[in-house]
Amino acid sequence: MIEIYKKAFDYMRKNFVDSILFIISSAVLWTLSIAIPILGVIIYSYFYPNVVAWYYTKVTGDNINPDYKTAFLSLLIPNLLASIGIIYLFYGITSASIGPSASAGYINTFGLTNYQYVSYNPTLIIVELVIIIISIILSILLMYTFYGSILGKVNKLSIYFEKSFILLSYMLLYAIIASIILFIIYIIYALIISISYGMLIFFILLTIFVVPTVTLVALLKAKEL
Repeated sequence: MIEIYKKAFDYMRKNFVDSILFIISSAVLWTLSIAIPILGVIIYSYFYPNVVAWYYTKVTGDNINPDYKTAFLSLLIPNLLASIGIIYLFYGITSASIGPSASAGYINTFGLTNYQYVSYNPTLIIVELVIIIISIILSILLMYTFYGSILGKVNKLSIYFEKSFILLSYMLLYAIIASIILFIIYIIYALIISISYGMLIFFILLTIFVVPTVTLVALLKAKEL
């Protein structure tokens, strides 16, 4: 485990500019997946595997033969569910009562009625949350499928329960260790220099040192499995 962490960090450190480009590309795709429901998820699921494959080959020099179709599906299915769940969570109004003021001329300039209040169905909200939880579980179960397909080790959509949880544990542990170290740096910086920008620096460093390295940790471990 320590060897994989060290190797991933060294790859990131020695290819810092490429790591920054990877972060920016990932952030743009992730933002699209949130900002544009459904379509954004499709765009993210299609292009993100290409970004990951590019980054891995760039920093390691390994020759890989990614199965982009499998990678696409392993991202699309859980993220599409999550997108649908989020849409219903924010816009799933099951009933709305229009106050008497509507008939008195309370119509805005776009011709839309101003609702006095809306009521939500608790059952529907629970269903929406269940959809999101299922999408998270699917993301975990398909984790090895995604990274394995990037490496060319997986060529069909399957669930690799044990391998996916091994990857998850490696990624989580690294993220926790890195977060603790960076938080200590933040505390020292805040106490000695300035507390104003301490948290901002913490999140910037967290993004730089965690996002690309965690991805490399997953790929390097998936290569071993």
